[in-house]
Amino acid sequence: MRPHLPYALAAVFVIVVQALSLTEFVPVPVALLIGAGWAALVCLAARAIRRRPVTGARAEAILIGSGITTMALFAFGGAIGLLMLNTALESPSITGETMIRMFLPSIPIAIAANVPTELVIIPALLILGWRPGRRRLLIVLAAALYFVLRIWTYLVFAHDRLDFATAERSTTPLTAAERTQFEAGLHLNDPRWALNLLIFMALLLAAFARPTPTRPETGQATDVTTDGAASTVEAVSTTKPGPGSAFGHRKVS
Repeated sequence: MRPHLPYALAAVFVIVVQALSLTEFVPVPVALLIGAGWAALVCLAARAIRRRPVTGARAEAILIGSGITTMALFAFGGAIGLLMLNTALESPSITGETMIRMFLPSIPIAIAANVPTELVIIPALLILGWRPGRRRLLIVLAAALYFVLRIWTYLVFAHDRLDFATAERSTTPLTAAERTQFEAGLHLNDPRWALNLLIFMALLLAAFARPTPTRPETGQATDVTTDGAASTVEAVSTTKPGPGSAFGHRKVS
């Protein structure tokens, strides 16, 4: 596998996602430049950490744990929030003010979880977790799903917003038209929680799937499974020819 591939994947992920998130505030070229700058910082930092095996392993474990936490929040918390809002919308006495007050607390929580996930957790995991084994496959799967999720969010969902200022002043029961507007504006039939659940499951499995470590001093690679058993997949070294031997001998360990 080409050594620069994880850095390229991480850079593409950061540049595309950040460009989409910033285009509402700055011109597209500026958004791409900011994304490229941040991608370079993440790649350099992850490369420096990766050169230290112990530190890299700890950082990888922390990032996977953080990713599991954020995606659990989105998958389970998001599903519960949608269920709660849909149930409230069925009440004949629900007002716009009540609906908005129920929805607003989810905004800072979503921002606090999404920002570190898309800026650090996913791109850094692509680099730190790029070692042979099932963990790498699961990390790449989680990153690909999250990439699709963020593009889907920015292109389809981010532009649909309610007029919160007007809705917060509505103290009368919602009309049928207003209920339809709330359902569409808040995306109460949002299917993204299922995609969040898949990402959560991929990262959770990655936490229990150990990569294949390599022992550079002997050139021996072992496949460490989740139950702690290790099987040698390659371990051949050549020693110097011994006395009385024209060809030497091969020592197989």
